[in-house]
Amino acid sequence: MKTLLTALIGVFAFVLVMGMLPEKPKSEEELAQEMRLAEEQKRKGFHCLSAWDGSHRNFKEDVQASLREPSSFEHIETRITPVNDKGYHVLFMDFRARNGFGGMNLASASAVVKQSDCSHELLAIADE
Repeated sequence: MKTLLTALIGVFAFVLVMGMLPEKPKSEEELAQEMRLAEEQKRKGFHCLSAWDGSHRNFKEDVQASLREPSSFEHIETRITPVNDKGYHVLFMDFRARNGFGGMNLASASAVVKQSDCSHELLAIADE
């Protein structure tokens, strides 16, 4: 038992020390590659979407607030188009929400999103 405890403490200490070592500096090529990747992600509009669930937070909140029963809102999927020549993305969101009869409906909503600041303008909400 004592050997197991000593081994666990040793592994923990090793991991702790390795985590405190300075990171190897990145080469100019690696930095340039990261910049290209970030620019491509921005062109595709992913910088405006949540890393958690892939939604556009403010758009999702606006759609949810417009529902008859906002607490029944369930986000399914959000898709975004690459930026157009005017600096906008088109956003499509599929979701579920309770209708006036108590059943759950599938619905979708769309918006235009400004690439520079990710602000949006709601276009439409439709039941499927």
